[in-house]
Amino acid sequence: MKPHGSLLAWIKPNSTDQFVAAFVGEGALPGAYQDFMGRKPAMQLCSSPDEARQWVEEQAEALDLPVKWVSNGPDA
Repeated sequence: MKPHGSLLAWIKPNSTDQFVAAFVGEGALPGAYQDFMGRKPAMQLCSSPDEARQWVEEQAEALDLPVKWVSNGPDA
């Protein structure tokens, strides 16, 4: 079964030289289904925003899903 929907992705600074790249499927957000607690996002520490973006895009390509970039991720 092929996944559907989109990945919600965001990048946040972790320190002056580290960034957190994160994503979660739209359907995996809390409340997406009745009584569904949601899932924690997949995360990766990266040394630049470009590296972070590339990691998310590689994961999305592997899952064959589009990416929707958001300014802030959901509360995990």
